[in-house]
Amino acid sequence: MDTSFADRHIGPRESDIQKMLQFLDLKSLEELADRVIPQKIRSEKELQIGPGRSEAETLQWLKKTMSQNELKKSLIGLGYSGTHTPSPILRNVFENPGWYTAYTPYQAEIAQGRLEALLNFQTMVKDLTGLEIANASLLDEATAAAEAMIMALSVSPDKDASVCMVSKALHPQVIEVLKTRSEPLGITLKYFDPEDALKADFTFPESFFAAIVSYPDTYGRFFDFRKFAEKTHERKATVVACADLMSLTLMTPPGEWGADIVVGNSQR
Repeated sequence: MDTSFADRHIGPRESDIQKMLQFLDLKSLEELADRVIPQKIRSEKELQIGPGRSEAETLQWLKKTMSQNELKKSLIGLGYSGTHTPSPILRNVFENPGWYTAYTPYQAEIAQGRLEALLNFQTMVKDLTGLEIANASLLDEATAAAEAMIMALSVSPDKDASVCMVSKALHPQVIEVLKTRSEPLGITLKYFDPEDALKADFTFPESFFAAIVSYPDTYGRFFDFRKFAEKTHERKATVVACADLMSLTLMTPPGEWGADIVVGNSQR
């Protein structure tokens, strides 16, 4: 029996293919494809994928191709600001092979290293947000904000509440997802200016179950929402903060000024 790497890992053996075709009462793999894949979605042309390359050749080709990219300064903002990653953090955290090579005798896979990385991530998020617990979500900020809205609705003591207050200074992509997720649930979004919310005469809507603020907002502004959070809690409603993890290394953690749920995007 051939025990080469290719034989063991790249596709079935020819004898296996013949057994499969015989079992299916087919003559060839082309006939199998005709039976399984609808003709209308199949291409009539052969794929122009070129000859195969070794790993070294592929890396060289990728390097040559990527060298043609022109690096521009991103001015998009809206939560997608650029950052600098110090080399020690890059080497010892992001490039630490322990996250993907660690394993136990009974679990020879990357799970152990991945779990440790997630635990460290959750611990960091917990410290930065000032909350008691943190999850290891893969959601973006907009989707996480929508999930927080639904969570706030589910824990609201007012079972007739259907209004969610939304800061006008949230990132536009966050507002758009909130609109999409709120409509089928019968949730009404009431928008407010964060500067107005800090005034003593600010009027809260009736039957609201949550208030979502941005910290910092889409314009890069920070507001002290401590009093606003207190007034929101007096009305038995939940405070959700859309925060930036990098800024929380310097700013007061949302959990310390009254946020009940904190969401954000750590992609950058």
